[in-house]
Amino acid sequence: DDKLPSESQLTKMFKISRYTIREALALLEQEKIIYKIKGKGTFVNKKPIQIKSGLEYLDSITEIIRKFGYEPGTKWVSIEETIPTKDMVKKLNLKPKEKVITFKRIRTADGKPAAFLVDTVAKKILGNKKPDQINFESLFEYMEKEFGIIIEYAISEIIPTFPTEEMIQYLGVDKNSLFLLLYQLHYDKEGRTIFYSLDYFDPKIFKFKVIRSR
Repeated sequence: DDKLPSESQLTKMFKISRYTIREALALLEQEKIIYKIKGKGTFVNKKPIQIKSGLEYLDSITEIIRKFGYEPGTKWVSIEETIPTKDMVKKLNLKPKEKVITFKRIRTADGKPAAFLVDTVAKKILGNKKPDQINFESLFEYMEKEFGIIIEYAISEIIPTFPTEEMIQYLGVDKNSLFLLLYQLHYDKEGRTIFYSLDYFDPKIFKFKVIRSR
């Protein structure tokens, strides 16, 4: 099997941080595309196991809803220029006082509220375009067609949580209702963080699975 360059060499080749390289390599190793041998290095698996199910495969929310057998829909809550949180500044690699654009949507499945999505992008990525309205169901599709940015992968955390006050207002759910929060950072092929996402899913509609291996 072919041996990969070292982390420091990959960092110089692609001109991105070592942290991003490590995260990308970890994802490739998880999917059995590469493997490591202690003291020898990292190698490409010529016969990777191709399993694309659950959260291992990055789909847009539109595609996920369709895969569950529902008709996807969107109800826009707001598109706002906001001041980023400290976590956003760090994760989106922003400079002090840089602004962000936050998209808030309710995704529906067969007309029923199924998810509350809060996706944030650095304003500089959108340039002079301040979107007041988006006609695309998928933000992935919007970014690709309007800006030529293709989301390649995401790093996600799954967190059980209760609804926010905003969700209670717009979804009409009880404050003790449980949701699955997908806290995600979406990256393009150059390793830039594009979206900072807080996506809340109704577990009565969505059931996510993760493939684990030894």
